Amino acid sequence: MKPKSSTSKTGASPPRRRQQGAVLVVGLIILVVLTLMGVQAMRTNLVQERMASNMRDRNLAFQAAEAALRAGEAYVQGQAAADLPDPANWDGAYPLPHGRVKNFDAGVASEPVFHIGKLPGVDSPSELHLVTARGVGGQATSVVVLQSTFELPATQPDGSVVPGRRQNWRQLR
Repeated sequence: MKPKSSTSKTGASPPRRRQQGAVLVVGLIILVVLTLMGVQAMRTNLVQERMASNMRDRNLAFQAAEAALRAGEAYVQGQAAADLPDPANWDGAYPLPHGRVKNFDAGVASEPVFHIGKLPGVDSPSELHLVTARGVGGQATSVVVLQSTFELPATQPDGSVVPGRRQNWRQLR
């Protein structure tokens, strides 16, 4: 048996059928869908990265404010305090008594600061003070303001000394 040849008896190639091009269209549609999926995955990744960065900045600001709160509580045990302006809008620029936490090296935009104020009109065997602290994260837009009520050490009638302590705290911003 003789193998079939791709040429006809006259030596010319067989007539071509008209091709439809369906494979090309389907391939292009698949490429477009894969491209859109890749772009969406990149957008999702960028949003998650921004959220993680913002959370880190907020955490740094909280840690800075907590360090300032502790420094303020330590400071108030030996110093007099003044009246405190509205702490929720505090920008860290109020008069004495206040202080800064020096050498707070955690990558923050500015040093944590605190302000001390007396708590007026409270019946207590010991003196109560408001300590307000402001911490800034890695960017100046991430700010946390904390406030605590601190009770100074007091001498009891029996002569024992109750050490100073933080009664409570709250986050203002």
